[in-house]
Amino acid sequence: MNSSTQEMYRRKIQEIANDYETRGYRVLIEPAPTELPPFLANFHPDIVAYGPEDPTVVEVKVGTRTAASERYRELAETIQQHPGWHFSLVVVDPRSDDVAPATRLLLDREKIVERLKEAEELLQRGIKEAAFVLLWVSIEALLRHMASREGLPLERVPSSALLKELFSLGLLSRNGLDIALRAFSVRNSLVHGFETPELDAILGELTILAQELLEEFDQAGNSIA
Repeated sequence: MNSSTQEMYRRKIQEIANDYETRGYRVLIEPAPTELPPFLANFHPDIVAYGPEDPTVVEVKVGTRTAASERYRELAETIQQHPGWHFSLVVVDPRSDDVAPATRLLLDREKIVERLKEAEELLQRGIKEAAFVLLWVSIEALLRHMASREGLPLERVPSSALLKELFSLGLLSRNGLDIALRAFSVRNSLVHGFETPELDAILGELTILAQELLEEFDQAGNSIA
């Protein structure tokens, strides 16, 4: 880890720690083994936060080259075996600010369905850009829940890395990946103020993908409340 990467890593750790502290958590940065519960004694987490909600173990990773699912899966699986504990992997991409907030909850199923309905209504009224945003938000939330369901620490990775990880693990089809990557490109153009001539072409496919992902999630018998 070079000096600039190290500095980015340290800044992100402090930012996350401060966020948890403002929410009433007691935060340990790089705790010693003696400060950890026995089941974490063989790990070296960046942060452990104890507080008003579930205690949380946080790992910070700079860059997306190493597969998050491989490097952190053992820790995620260990924490998953202890009810009341939560694991959060925060990935910082030096090339982008596209990283999920460290301490925010994903949309639950009810809110996802609400957004899909709103997107449908907006499409019927011809308000395409707003409909696209709601579709993308819904799809990304579903994909992050799919990762969490499988015990994969992918809830907080940047969107592009999330898509590729889920595809490599067989949780997203090639067609789904292709649609999502094209939609992600449109999303970047849209939110940064550029023209989006591809919008019309992707909207229909994105609508179908959103419904397929929701049905797949429901068929698996999961609740994401």
